[in-house]
Amino acid sequence: MQFRRTCACDIDRIMSILADGRASLAALGIDQWQGGYPHRAVIEDDTARGDSYVVEADDRIVATAMIGFSGERDYDRIEEGSWLTSCTSERPCYGVVHRVAVASDGKNRGAATFLLARAEELARANGSASVRIDTHPGNAPMRKLLAKAGYEQCGIIYIAHAEGGTPERIAYERLV
Repeated sequence: MQFRRTCACDIDRIMSILADGRASLAALGIDQWQGGYPHRAVIEDDTARGDSYVVEADDRIVATAMIGFSGERDYDRIEEGSWLTSCTSERPCYGVVHRVAVASDGKNRGAATFLLARAEELARANGSASVRIDTHPGNAPMRKLLAKAGYEQCGIIYIAHAEGGTPERIAYERLV
């Protein structure tokens, strides 16, 4: 597998993968992403900032995520637990992973595990102490992946862009 930054020419494929992810979430009865988020403009902005990444297998993009290092305001308040690191979005000491999606034809090939490992490498190279990520409480496949990858469940956060769906997310962190 190959891991690289997204280029503008990848965005159509990423939108297709996100549609696969949206359908998978709907099949699980999860309201996350059912309002159209993440929109194309979000992916274009991620790409322009250099925060969008893809995983390729057999010369085809099979997974995508946003990996950033500028903090996440939604992570400043955590309930029913605490982060492993004590820093804020104004002075982040962590990398953040959002918008993880794997193509329906790329599942069960280790692409998401590979992507998380590369995010951790980026975090170390960036001087970050950890990687943080969150997921919908009902997203059992993602929760299983995060536990398997060594992420610790830290508590509950609430996202600002739930689009009328469940704003509660399970927050995870892994020291790198």
